[in-house]
Amino acid sequence: MKSARSLKGAYGALNGVYWMLCCLVYSFSSNFLLGRGYSNSELGVIVAAGYILGLLLSPAAAGLADRTVRAPAAVIAGSAAAVGLVTLALLFLPGKGPAVTAVYILFLTLVIMLQPLVNAFAYYIERMGTAVPFGVCRAVGSLAYGLLAAVLGGLIQRTGENVVPVSGLITAVLMVGLMAWFASAGTPAPVGERTEEENGTEGNILRIGSFRALLAASVLLFFSHSFQSGYMLQIVRGVGGNHTDMGYLTMYVAVLELPTMFLFDRLLRRFSCGGMLRFAAVFFAVKNLLVLAAGSMGGLYGGMTLQLIAYALFIPASVRYAGQLSGPRDANRAQAWVTAFSTAGSVCASGLGGLIIDRFGLRTAIAAAAASASIGAAVMFLGVRGERRKA
Repeated sequence: MKSARSLKGAYGALNGVYWMLCCLVYSFSSNFLLGRGYSNSELGVIVAAGYILGLLLSPAAAGLADRTVRAPAAVIAGSAAAVGLVTLALLFLPGKGPAVTAVYILFLTLVIMLQPLVNAFAYYIERMGTAVPFGVCRAVGSLAYGLLAAVLGGLIQRTGENVVPVSGLITAVLMVGLMAWFASAGTPAPVGERTEEENGTEGNILRIGSFRALLAASVLLFFSHSFQSGYMLQIVRGVGGNHTDMGYLTMYVAVLELPTMFLFDRLLRRFSCGGMLRFAAVFFAVKNLLVLAAGSMGGLYGGMTLQLIAYALFIPASVRYAGQLSGPRDANRAQAWVTAFSTAGSVCASGLGGLIIDRFGLRTAIAAAAASASIGAAVMFLGVRGERRKA
């Protein structure tokens, strides 16, 4: 059995490499696909298709991961290997065409499908007897996201869009290596059979009002968040910026997440997850309104500063909240539900964002994202409570 420190460090590294993949698909799909000659509308359809497939496959992957003791590590390793193969294929497929479209959709699908598994892997490690500081480990992911964004912005400006699949291939290899290390780390304790009360947990958790409110709010909040991430290049260009400016802004936003995520476990001792989710949702709305009002790069930096208490607080709080309501036996499924509904918001943002930009203009699209965030904040504030289900 590996030491507790090495297990925590390896889980932080897993978050780092996973969120580097997320950086590629969430923030640099525009750079890659527009560089290959796709339009904003085509970009939106491709990204939406990848999100939809990821949404459909996430529950199945989570169910597979929940079945046996070692399954989570094996599913993550296999998915990461598949990511490596599809990014390699993108390097050999030139220009724009059906093959590039299909392979890029598969790339998006695999990365989306991995998210609930990586989040719930914390519970896998905790079954080895090591308490995981999820906020700190997730902060490593934000740091890696920001550093990669800063580097990629300048590289794409100088060398072109193929930097994206090259980065994906390198990151996928690192993830496979990490999962091989976990395979040698030891065997976690089994979670045991469901009690009569827990039997059919998936259906029970959906009957909890707070959890349903979290899912509904996630759709609306992630519409705004994914619009800003997916169309950041267009937003930056709208105030006179370029690829390099986008990379630095993306890094700034990611680094802002670090203090909140590092302090999350301390905040959890003082505040309920439900209270933190409500607080974060309100600042999602305020952040989007400030971005709508921005007329310069300085204005964008000012608005995006609220990432510190919006997305950065929402992510660890939602993971822990779902875990409190579901218990360890169905941790992967609970995370899959949250990811599925968040992904549904991302699908809408990707599919509609490009169409709205092309037909009605960038400002209208930003206003739609701000309206979605405001409604999501209202749903979260009114519907999510501090109730817990004993694990």
